[in-house]
Amino acid sequence: MTDKTRDSEHSRLFAELRAEVSKLGEGETRERLLARLDRLEKSMHTTSFGEHVKAFVEEAEEEAAAIGPFMARLSSLLP
Repeated sequence: MTDKTRDSEHSRLFAELRAEVSKLGEGETRERLLARLDRLEKSMHTTSFGEHVKAFVEEAEEEAAAIGPFMARLSSLLP
């Protein structure tokens, strides 16, 4: 898999995850998750990515039904 293909897949994953989080409706939880997701995406290819994944998962715990299907794909990005 080329870097360009991998980056495209990562972008698609984050776009799908962002769309799912956005469906949670208005409110503080949704805004916190979107902010956490932005930080997670920006941390790609950094040594702190794993910490950001953990923080996102912990934040999303209450919304596990909506976020759960993405967890395996997100975990596959860990080094």
